[in-house]
Amino acid sequence: MIKILDTKDELDLGFALRIEVFVREQNVPVELELDDKDHSMNTVHIGYFNGDKLIGVARLTDMDKDVIHIGRVAIDREYRGRGIGHELIIGCENIAKQILKKEIIIELSAQIQAEKFYESLGYNRVNDKIYLDAGIKHVDMRKVIN
Repeated sequence: MIKILDTKDELDLGFALRIEVFVREQNVPVELELDDKDHSMNTVHIGYFNGDKLIGVARLTDMDKDVIHIGRVAIDREYRGRGIGHELIIGCENIAKQILKKEIIIELSAQIQAEKFYESLGYNRVNDKIYLDAGIKHVDMRKVIN
């Protein structure tokens, strides 16, 4: 089940999963992983649950702007390779569409090894620039959702 994380307990589970994936597995400094956007009124946290267990998380930021962002997409290691990420991104798009009730443009900063994954979901590179974010190569990608 994919849903908005709207209780403190759910948000804490989401932050814990992000810390596991990004800080422990990918060595991203915790102060870069958890930021002010996590507590913004214009951020929506999305979770993918398998029963009571949170196995995937993402966040939508800049929900008050013309271009919104999907970021901090993390899947529990045990559940990777099962299509959970694909379902989570589609869920994020659907929730954004339900909230905003208009055509939306979504941008994201994809780790270079995830570029093909996002291409399979209809995202395209914004430009040819490859840059480092927390020491990991990234590219900017975009999709328009009607």
